[in-house]
Amino acid sequence: MSNTLDTAKRQQFLPVPLVLLCLTKQLPVDVYWRSHSGADPVLLRGHNIEVADDEFPKLLASGVETVYIPRDQGEVFQKHLQDNVSNILSDTDIPIDQRMSFLNTTGRTMLKEVFRSDNLDKTLESVALLSEHMTTLISGNEVVASELLEVLNHDYHTYTHSYNVASYSMLLAQELGFRDEDELTRISMGGLLHDLGKLRIPNAILTKKERLTDAEWQTIQKHPTDGFTALAERDDLTFDQLMMVYQHHEKLDGSGYPVGIDGDEISVLARICTVVDIFEALTSNRPYRNPNSTREALDILDQLAPDKLDGDMVKCWKAIMQK
Repeated sequence: MSNTLDTAKRQQFLPVPLVLLCLTKQLPVDVYWRSHSGADPVLLRGHNIEVADDEFPKLLASGVETVYIPRDQGEVFQKHLQDNVSNILSDTDIPIDQRMSFLNTTGRTMLKEVFRSDNLDKTLESVALLSEHMTTLISGNEVVASELLEVLNHDYHTYTHSYNVASYSMLLAQELGFRDEDELTRISMGGLLHDLGKLRIPNAILTKKERLTDAEWQTIQKHPTDGFTALAERDDLTFDQLMMVYQHHEKLDGSGYPVGIDGDEISVLARICTVVDIFEALTSNRPYRNPNSTREALDILDQLAPDKLDGDMVKCWKAIMQK
């Protein structure tokens, strides 16, 4: 009976990374914490009470990484993040690595919630806003790839993978000569949306440790088409953004999916997405394998170029990683 009660209580709260709260002075939501694993959440700080500068950093330093807010205050919290993220990201008194870490955590939290909502309009609205923030921070600062790697999470969740691919896509696009901020924002948005079709795949397949059956693999291979179909009627996405969703598993030799097109039929932005998508997948934790090192992942990209991957893009990505 107690386990059932614990589960019910947990479902009333949303877990929030404590680092998100360390740069905010006042919160419009109640903040709870758990003194130990299995404990019920207890009130830590009531809403709209000014927070001392060192209160949350001290708690973080003590080893507390996650706090909780009531689930029915989730939308208020999301709006609070969106209202404050611009000020935090533009504050040059805050070190760039802390701002990148804040945006990473904020972005993953936003993506997790909107992906779960199954509301396409809401998803695109949040993704567009997040893309603008990512472009402002990454294109407006000398962001070194190694610093970005340090602050990014590397788990198997679709929202984490999507955020990382969007970040990497912008870095690679910049190195390839893309300079227009609007274009970089569109590239970031395409990266955030590239795996939208995976939201239709049962989690049991995405997290399966054993070898996939033929039927399960066919389900996986449908996700570019499913994502493209969901977005194709939108008038607020460009052709190249749609191709990042539809073509990011295509290969230059025609061995990819879902269609098996080759060569110049594959969009330039889709080629960018493909290179960093593979790199991100190789270097992240997966339920079925341990992550590759950066060196190992770059060697694998080398083996895939130039037959399957764009050779110039792979060379460019290697140069970014070796800076």
